[in-house]
Amino acid sequence: MAKGLKVMLVAARHEDGADFEVFLTATGYRVVGRCGEADDLAARAGACRPDVVVIDAPAPDARLLTKIESLRRVRPRPIALFCDGGSSEEIAAAVGSGVSALIPGRASRERLASAIDVAMAQFGETSRLLQERDRAATALAERKLIERAKGIIMKQRGLDEDAAYKFMRQAAMNKNLRLGQLAASIIEAEELLG
Repeated sequence: MAKGLKVMLVAARHEDGADFEVFLTATGYRVVGRCGEADDLAARAGACRPDVVVIDAPAPDARLLTKIESLRRVRPRPIALFCDGGSSEEIAAAVGSGVSALIPGRASRERLASAIDVAMAQFGETSRLLQERDRAATALAERKLIERAKGIIMKQRGLDEDAAYKFMRQAAMNKNLRLGQLAASIIEAEELLG
């Protein structure tokens, strides 16, 4: 997994960043950006387009979490955060801002690769769950539209529920539309004609 993976390093201390860069490069990662926690993380990530972001900071303070949140909104990436803090509230705030893996304690060469692996795996799983949630929400919204349109067809054409559904399905096939698209058109037309 490490081979060629692009990493952006964010280190509170310049010498830590340099040490981590040497280690990551030696183990097959490509360090494409290095910055301090005071920098604009979203802008830096936009410039260097990393696959993963590794942050080593003394604490997940509000300022840093705001920058991570901005990064997550603009350019979602797996983020491994090493920090001295680790209370339940700090962990919840960090995860809520977009951190994929929070590792208590200072970053070390020995822990970098496994932290990146954890962040990548967690980010992938979270992304999969969000896509699944979005598909379910879309399907539910579409189902509601279909039910509403079916009611309109039943009323206008004097059909029972099954016949209205068959009518809609046939009309959708004839027009090469998804049933949800047809339902939205039926509802729009009914609202327009009142």
